[in-house]
Amino acid sequence: MTVDYEDQRSEVAYFMRRLYRQGLTTTSGGNLSCRVGEDVVLLTASKSDKAELRADQVLLMSLDGDNLSPELVPSIESSMHLSIYRARPDVTAIVHAHPPHASAFCATRVPVNTHLTAEGYAILGDPVFVPYACMGSENLAQRVATGVKNGALCALMENHGVLAVGDSLLQAFDRLEVLELAAKHTLWVSQIGSKIELDEDRLVELDRLMGR
Repeated sequence: MTVDYEDQRSEVAYFMRRLYRQGLTTTSGGNLSCRVGEDVVLLTASKSDKAELRADQVLLMSLDGDNLSPELVPSIESSMHLSIYRARPDVTAIVHAHPPHASAFCATRVPVNTHLTAEGYAILGDPVFVPYACMGSENLAQRVATGVKNGALCALMENHGVLAVGDSLLQAFDRLEVLELAAKHTLWVSQIGSKIELDEDRLVELDRLMGR
């Protein structure tokens, strides 16, 4: 009997629509995925309207890259998702998007400062910066997988966009949303001209709280 993963596909479509409603991506930008079991990945299809994405526009792929929904065209970033899952067995969901403030930091060498609020650091830790590679390329897939391999929860891709990983779509979505808020905080605090950052003791305390 063929498994259709209807509930999981509906969840992927829901979070993509939510991502668009929150202004965290564009109609054509971004992609979401989740891993079901050890070797099946659900991924948003290419050339779909992110604002109106339906469950039947979410395809199934094997972890080896075989398209199990041949009627749909995979996102050009499918290899990036698969590479992350291979590098991080603990990750079961990925959200990639182009939130305006966090993406602006992808075009600078200024890091998004997650040490400004306890929530920001607790939820995100320190984001990683991934050097540029052409979108959709195997080079980008490998660079992002390497960037998050050692436990990073989110990444900023140079001149591209951002992504967050998690053990559920809700967790990955939350991390991307908090990353966008942390980017706003970084920008606003720089304009104010004075800041109080979490010191080392407070960072260690938060790491302990979050089990890191």
